Amino acid sequence: MGIWNDIGEKLIDLFNGDVVCTDREGLPKFSTIEISKDLSEAISIALKTGIRTSLFYNQRRTLVIPVNFINLKGAIALIGYEFSEESLEVFVQRILEEISKNSDEDFGENLPQEIVNGFKDVVRPVLCAVSSNLPSIQLRAEMARRGGKFLKRLESGEEFFIFDDKKINDLPPGCRAGISFDPSPDVAYKQALMALYYGSDSSGISVYSDISASFLISEMLKKRKNILEKLAKYPELTETLKIFFENDASPVKTAKVMKIHRNTILNRLNRVRDITYLDPKNFKDGVILYLILADSEGKYLEQ
Repeated sequence: MGIWNDIGEKLIDLFNGDVVCTDREGLPKFSTIEISKDLSEAISIALKTGIRTSLFYNQRRTLVIPVNFINLKGAIALIGYEFSEESLEVFVQRILEEISKNSDEDFGENLPQEIVNGFKDVVRPVLCAVSSNLPSIQLRAEMARRGGKFLKRLESGEEFFIFDDKKINDLPPGCRAGISFDPSPDVAYKQALMALYYGSDSSGISVYSDISASFLISEMLKKRKNILEKLAKYPELTETLKIFFENDASPVKTAKVMKIHRNTILNRLNRVRDITYLDPKNFKDGVILYLILADSEGKYLEQ
């Protein structure tokens, strides 16, 4: 379990509200809600200034507390609390200090360590996922000539490369590539795979940022049969996903309905992400999965 999950779980036990924990870039690592623009801006302000930020979010009192330990930096948003900001902040700080002192976590990202390491000391990294008919050694040699550094090979066959602020203009014959320019390794990892699987650029090189949401959803729905076949192997994931969408995409509500621990729900949602390359906790991906499941039950979408 990640450190932010530990912190989030403890805070949820503290009060009857929602909790958001982000890393130093403001990216959510634990969240019981979908973060909208105004909350994201408040988190950004707290991170940049180092000063806690108060606001009313969704008509509820909200406090954003910047976190700044040696090995743990980020922000915590507490939404809907009912007691004083001062007493709540003191309690939060004690939780953080206790975890920071006693945890053996290295606070790394929850993705292949090679990807994390590849982003270190690179000012503007470009992550590239390649699918190829070439032998692996030959592919790596060809990509190295283009300035790429090999990072990781997935069980499904895709290989990851990192480039230092270089856009790939061509590929070895028989290759397709998905590219992400996001500076965060966990986001780039997902985006590169999404671009590889669902991009359709005639050059074989698909950049995630160039794929419009409507096009991505359209392309994904074309592949719904394949996605449903993958999910069919895991009935408990499909059931969890349906109940998750029926309960406002809230892991907390889903856990209460299914009468299992919230962490079990999150683990199952993460497995859906790993199997389908769609993250149910992400709004756009969640819409796609919702439509696919709706189609499987009610045939709402055109064939």
